Amino acid sequence: MLALAIAPLMLALPAAAGQTPAAAAPHCQIYPHGSAGAPGEVRLWLEHSRDDHVWVCDSQATADAAPLYTGESAVTKDAGVCRYAAHFLTLTGSGTASRLQRYDRSEAVGMAAVGAAACPPAHEPATAQRYTMTYDLTPATFESLMAFWGAAATSAARFDRDLECCGAGDSAAGANAGSVAANATRLKLRSAISAGRMHAAAVTRIVRVGDHLHGRYVLFVVDPDSQPAGASVYVLYLSRFLRGPWHITGMSVVAP
Repeated sequence: MLALAIAPLMLALPAAAGQTPAAAAPHCQIYPHGSAGAPGEVRLWLEHSRDDHVWVCDSQATADAAPLYTGESAVTKDAGVCRYAAHFLTLTGSGTASRLQRYDRSEAVGMAAVGAAACPPAHEPATAQRYTMTYDLTPATFESLMAFWGAAATSAARFDRDLECCGAGDSAAGANAGSVAANATRLKLRSAISAGRMHAAAVTRIVRVGDHLHGRYVLFVVDPDSQPAGASVYVLYLSRFLRGPWHITGMSVVAP
């Protein structure tokens, strides 16, 4: 349940919605390791941490609010998955005694399944959407989940077969979950799949909420029909036992 607990804290990370930090906050600056122009607290952090760079963004809360700091690793590749870690940093102390420290020990990890291809840049506008922010996932699980959803998102028949919720399927869990609201969401999502609109819809976050024996995960997928664009996302609950087949066990539509 740790991943579910930290997810709300990590949603404000610059890359959490597959956007560049500049899109999340108007005034952001990246300081790579060894940057001579970095603020003192950033330079000190980079000298004594494993982070590759730090994002410093102006807070939009108030005009005099403290900047927001995010530390990130470099992009690495594990088999066919590119990934980088991101975590909040907080400024403690004052004056010459001020320093950055980790907000907590948990991390969000941006992942992209690329196969044999080279890793795309993490924050360039043309490629940032390739990365999905994940919480407590292995690369193998990420690949499996993305392949499962990719198949369901392009075939209404496959989507129907994978359902165990929302007015579809014959399981006891499905019968209990088949509320009017859930069924309306299922019909809306199925219509978007049938029309081919879900194929290119970005998966922005995946959070593990169960143990590794009976895997339960939550996918956040952009609703391509929302107005204005990005105003809502589909929240899909997926489950499988050990290495058995994935099933969709619940869904809703919410604001991101």
